[in-house]
This record gives sequence, structure tokens and C-alpha cells, in this order.
Amino acid sequence: MPTLGPAPSAKEVLAKPQQSNLKDAHFTVTGKVTDNGVTLNLVGDGALVYKPKPEGRFKFQTTVGGQTVSIEEISLDGTNYGKTPSSPKWVATNSSSGIDPTAFAGASAQKYIGEENLPQGKAWHASAKDKDGNAFDAYIRESDGYPIKYVETQTGGQNITLSFDRYNAGETITAPPADQIQSG
Repeated sequence: MPTLGPAPSAKEVLAKPQQSNLKDAHFTVTGKVTDNGVTLNLVGDGALVYKPKPEGRFKFQTTVGGQTVSIEEISLDGTNYGKTPSSPKWVATNSSSGIDPTAFAGASAQKYIGEENLPQGKAWHASAKDKDGNAFDAYIRESDGYPIKYVETQTGGQNITLSFDRYNAGETITAPPADQIQSG
């Protein structure tokens, strides 16, 4: 019988995607958030780029009062670009945290949960909190260190799930055109 090594630490598990040969990963987004007491169902997609540098994007839609609403965010070179229904143009903010792979390295409360058998393969399951204090669970495939799923849970049962479905497909993240960015 093969000898099993010790279980990896949460920190090791959460660092696997950055240490792997992963260049980019596409994901679908599902979840529920509450806005002004109304629970909204989210659906959308996005991508994380790991190499040459961490960046990301997502777009999701929900229905508010019968209207379909889109929310988009792009994180690139220390700038977050956000676009919501209330703003026809992108709003740029400088930030050390955004939707990029480093958000899932876990800033605090790191805990190794165990091993899980998922349809995409055996996965390590770890939990942590990001820089903004949001708790999340990460499922990282053991065979290659690729992320399979991240589930962010917020107070009140709100959650957002990123389910990864494509890897190394040549995803690129670009800033919005200058004429579509709101000038400060």
C-alpha cells in the first residue's frame, strides 16, 4: 500500500494555482446577493489570468423589478474598472484587491478542510478569508493545482460560486477604451 504524505496546509493548497503551469482560467458565476432587502439571483461568467501577471474580469446579470441588470468588473495593473446600471461609463479606482487570482490566496483564517472527490477529479478543500474579510472555500485539483471552484459566503446566506470550466484557453483581460471611462 502506498504511503500517504501529510495533508497539505491551507496556505499550500491556496498557493497551488499560482505555482502551477496555469496561465488563465474561465469560470461561470452563480449566486445570491441581497441588495436593500431584496435577494437577487446572479448568473454570469469571467476569467482569471495567472501569468504573466494576475488580473481578472467578471460580468454577471440579475433581474431587478423585471429589468435585467448587468454588473461588470475588470482588475488590471492595480486598477479596478467597474460598470453598473447606474453608471453608463466605467469607473476606475486604484486598489490593492480586486477580482484576480491573488484574492484567492487567502489573507486570514486559513484552514485545510480535507480531500473531496469532485467530477473534475480529486481536490483539496481549504477555506480562508480574503483581504476584505469575505469567507470563501476553495477546491483545488490535486493532479495539476488548478482551481475547480471558489465559493464565497457572506452574512445572511448570500453566496457567489465561481465554477471553472476552461483552462489555458488564451483568455486576455484588457482595460475599457479610454472614452468609456468616467473622468474623475
